[in-house]
Amino acid sequence: MEKIKVLLADDHQIMLDGLKAILTKDRSLAVVGTAKNGLEVLEFLKKEPVDVLLLDLQMPVMDGLETTMHVKKAYPEVKIIMLTTNDEGSIITSLFKVGASGYLLKNASKEYLLKGIKDAHEGKKVISSHLAEKIIESLTEDPKPKEGTRPMITKREIEVLKLIAEEYTTQEIADQLFVSTNTVATHKRNLFVKMDVKNSVGMIKKAVDWGLI
Repeated sequence: MEKIKVLLADDHQIMLDGLKAILTKDRSLAVVGTAKNGLEVLEFLKKEPVDVLLLDLQMPVMDGLETTMHVKKAYPEVKIIMLTTNDEGSIITSLFKVGASGYLLKNASKEYLLKGIKDAHEGKKVISSHLAEKIIESLTEDPKPKEGTRPMITKREIEVLKLIAEEYTTQEIADQLFVSTNTVATHKRNLFVKMDVKNSVGMIKKAVDWGLI
C-alpha cells in the first residue's frame, strides 16, 4: 500500500523533530519534508507532491491561515490539518471556511494525531472533540465591536486587507497597488497595532467581524 505523504510545518525545530519521530514510526505514513513558515511550504509543494500538510497556526513570514488559503488555491487536493495551541472558536471556523480538513491541539495524544492524519487523507473532517463547544460559542456570540471602540482604518489599509483576504501574497499586493513590498509590510504592521492583533489570522477575523471585508 502506498504511504500517505506528510509535510510538517512549524517554526519550532523541536516540534518538527518530535512530530517526525512520532509519524515515522507508523508504516502507513511518510514524512516527505519539513518547513518553518508558509513560504517554505509553498516552495516545497512546487517540487514534490504531498497528501497531508500538518500546519502550525502561528508562524513567521506567512501564518497558518494565509498558508491554508494559498495552498488550497494552488493545490486543492492537499489535505490540511492545523496543529496548534489556539482553541478560539472563531479562528477554528475561519480555517474550515478556507479549506482546512482538520484542527487539532498540540496536546492531542499520539494516537489521535495519527488517526486524524489518516481520516483527513480519506476526506473526513478532523477536530479535537472538546473544540466543538468552542465553535458553537463563536457562532452565537455577537462579534460587532461596541460603538467608539473601532479604530480609524484608512482607505489604503482596507485595500490591503481585502487583497490579503483574496489570497494575494505581499508581492502581489505590492504589484496591484503599485507600491513596494516594504510599504505593504508597513500597512500590515499598522493594521496589527490598530486592530490589536498579532497575526493575519486575527486581522482577517476581526476585519470580517467589523464588516470591513
